[in-house]
Amino acid sequence: MNQIPLGVYRHYKGNHYEVVGFAKHSETLEDMVVYKALYGEGGTWVRPLAMWENPIEADGKTVKRFEYVGEADEQSELTEAHRALSSTLKKCEKIDLDKQGKSQRTLLERRIAALKIALNLIDKERENINGITQPNTVE
Repeated sequence: MNQIPLGVYRHYKGNHYEVVGFAKHSETLEDMVVYKALYGEGGTWVRPLAMWENPIEADGKTVKRFEYVGEADEQSELTEAHRALSSTLKKCEKIDLDKQGKSQRTLLERRIAALKIALNLIDKERENINGITQPNTVE
């Protein structure tokens, strides 16, 4: 089986995935890549290895479908989690609270507070790993 390196890959559309293993299709014996999303719900997926490795056409250019980023480690996982939570926080903060009903406004305020707490916890963990202060702390 022609294996690609285990680790983190960036999809040409920008999301990150971690290749966690390889498998064979039970009927065709085709080589498959087993990977998990490092964003959103983080589902686990399989894709034919040939499809993983084949370049594709995007915006008139030939690009790799998945670009190897590096080995998966705690720091990269924390960075990806921070990116995803920051993106969600920005979207929540753009919502006009004055146009929301009282219960929706309260729920949104609580979500924003929870996201800020989660981001600060990630920053603290990143500090523990690196022994330095991270610049992304949410106030």
